Amino acid sequence: MSRAVFAALLLATTPALASSEDAWKEFRENVQTSCAKAVAGRLKDAKIDVDPFGSDSYGVAIARGVSADAKAPRAIVCIFDKRSKAVETSGELTP
Repeated sequence: MSRAVFAALLLATTPALASSEDAWKEFRENVQTSCAKAVAGRLKDAKIDVDPFGSDSYGVAIARGVSADAKAPRAIVCIFDKRSKAVETSGELTP
């Protein structure tokens, strides 16, 4: 393959890669924000860990913090529907 052809292929695919990376970043931010809103009032000082890609249909995150009710460390699983952008949460789990 000539250098010119290789360079043309590289330039042709680079925007798609950047766009894809931007889309995944936006996805992770949406999951993070949605999960934080869903656990607000249930966990104090929640730290949210987002699965970078989720499953085919869902984003997944785990929120960890101090339970507002139990006053003890707890975790909550957040499930984010990629189509509807709706989020659901689990009950409080003991880490």
